[in-house]
Amino acid sequence: MRQRLCFCLGAGLWAVLTSGCGYGAVYAPAPGQHLSVSVGQALVPEPLAVQAVASGARSELAAAGQLGRDAEFPRLVIDVLRVDEGSRGIHVQAGQPAAAGMSIAVVVRARVFTGDNQDPTIDTGDLRRAVQLTGDADPRADSAAYDVALRGAAERAGRAAARAAIGLPEPADETP
Repeated sequence: MRQRLCFCLGAGLWAVLTSGCGYGAVYAPAPGQHLSVSVGQALVPEPLAVQAVASGARSELAAAGQLGRDAEFPRLVIDVLRVDEGSRGIHVQAGQPAAAGMSIAVVVRARVFTGDNQDPTIDTGDLRRAVQLTGDADPRADSAAYDVALRGAAERAGRAAARAAIGLPEPADETP
C-alpha cells in the first residue's frame, strides 16, 4: 500500500512538473517561426537612429533564437516615427545659464507581415524609449554625446519592438 501511494505521488508530481503552467503569448508568431527585420517608414532625418533601431531589433531576435534571413517572410517591419528631445533643466555656471542636460527619445512602431500585400498579423503600437544626456560647455563634446545617446535610445526602441512582436510584455512608454 505504501509503495503504491509513493508511486502515485511521484507520478502526479512528475505530471505537474513536466506539464508547465500552460502560459502562451497570445500575440506572437508561431513557435519556431523566424522573423526577418526591415525598416518601413523613416520619418526622422537621422540615419543613425534608423540604423540603430534595425540593429537593436535584430540583436534582440537573435538572442531569442527567432532571427530569420533578410527579405524573408514573416517579416518584422519597423517604422521610425520620431525623435523627441526634452530639456532636463538649466543651471547657472559662472553667471551664465547653461543646459543641465536633455532627454532623447525614439518612437517606433512595428508590425509583422506574413506575405506581400497582406495585413499585418501583429501590430505593436507606438513604443518610446529614452536616454538621458548631461550638458557640457563644449559644443563638439555635446554633439558626440548626442550621437551616442541617440544611438542608445534607438537601439533600445528596436529591442522593445522586437520583444513586443514576439509576444513578450513590453510597456509602450519608458520615460526615465
